[in-house]
Amino acid sequence: MFCGVDIGGTNVEVGLVSEDGKLLDREGLKTGKFYSAPDLVLAIAESILRMTKQSRQPLEGIGVGCPNGRGDQGVMVEAANLPFKGIVPFVDLFKQYFPDIPVALANDANAAAIGELYYGKGQGLKDFVEITLGTGLGSGFIVNGKAVDGANGMAGEVGHMVMIPGGRPCGCGRSGCLERYVTASGIVATYNELCQIHHHEPEIGNYKDLCDLAGQNDPVAIEAFEQAGKMLGWGLANIALCTAPSHIFLYGGVALGAGDYLLKPTLRSFDAHLLYSYKGSVRIEFSGLLGRNGAILGAASLPRQLR
Repeated sequence: MFCGVDIGGTNVEVGLVSEDGKLLDREGLKTGKFYSAPDLVLAIAESILRMTKQSRQPLEGIGVGCPNGRGDQGVMVEAANLPFKGIVPFVDLFKQYFPDIPVALANDANAAAIGELYYGKGQGLKDFVEITLGTGLGSGFIVNGKAVDGANGMAGEVGHMVMIPGGRPCGCGRSGCLERYVTASGIVATYNELCQIHHHEPEIGNYKDLCDLAGQNDPVAIEAFEQAGKMLGWGLANIALCTAPSHIFLYGGVALGAGDYLLKPTLRSFDAHLLYSYKGSVRIEFSGLLGRNGAILGAASLPRQLR
């Protein structure tokens, strides 16, 4: 049995997962209640101890997924949406309470990729890419069965590939990054731009509203997803050249909410932009973790890479 801890800007999810990927128990915490990382880890440790006592099964490892996590160092570095600034040594903090249990850490996109490898559609695959679509765009690369961290633990920031020089400003300080066009806020921004072009009164307040509108066959909403799919497919075609994966999996709330409205134009654009010699060798599919407590499963899979 493994424990997965997903640390997000709003919520922390803690869960126990069986060897075959069944969620055995879970608890949630509000990140904003804690003003220091040690206080948060203490509360998480109490949750883990409470759940493991009830399960009466041995705990084989703890995995922690977090933004800007650097797995080789066991730390989180300057996560923008968390109250804990600087370098946070999460692995060392957890080891204070679990000195005899392996603890592993990764950024949330790498955790999703490793979760796909053990519990999702990546089982039996050696080379694939996990794309997480939500507030931002993250990516995790699995090469020869292992996650790629890079020299500084920051490999996989493909959301910040510049697709349109001088385009929409991005929180990273550059402009025209891929994630400014294919994430929830990016697709909503495209919809609002199209409404101005078509002299159409906007009818949405958020991304869920946009998905609902597309489900009602609203032409402007569908066009917004078409444009997002074109941009995403183009970006994925470039990404495929880096590691020649057999599969690219789409994970996260944006993918789950949009379904085929985003997937179909993405597939068309991917095929149109992919280098000819790669055609037919790379498949794009929705993640096998969608709707399955994927953040917890991803984190729980991390200590399995330590074996």
